[in-house]
Amino acid sequence: MGVKTAEALWQDYQFLTKEMMKFLVKQDMELFYELMKQREKLQAIIDQTADNNFKFSPEGHNLFSEIQQVNQAITENLQLLLSRGKRRHQVSEAYGVASTTAVSQMNWER
Repeated sequence: MGVKTAEALWQDYQFLTKEMMKFLVKQDMELFYELMKQREKLQAIIDQTADNNFKFSPEGHNLFSEIQQVNQAITENLQLLLSRGKRRHQVSEAYGVASTTAVSQMNWER
């Protein structure tokens, strides 16, 4: 395998980002986290690769803009999942307390 250019690495990064979004929407968190780990490793490689001004080129700007949009969507989806999880937990806790209270207040003398 040859050495990839910064542009090719960033395109790989974009691909992984889009795949992360796909699996997040499917709520396949195992694959989502696996892709996130791969993207982190790729980021380390990108950081060590000569850029040759790709970041400042029109293609670079377009690619980074796309990545940023998908990252924003990922953040919003993760926040939504977290919010739903918190709400489910609160409802579960409320029902747990309510049923415990109801049982403890029952008149056992009949």
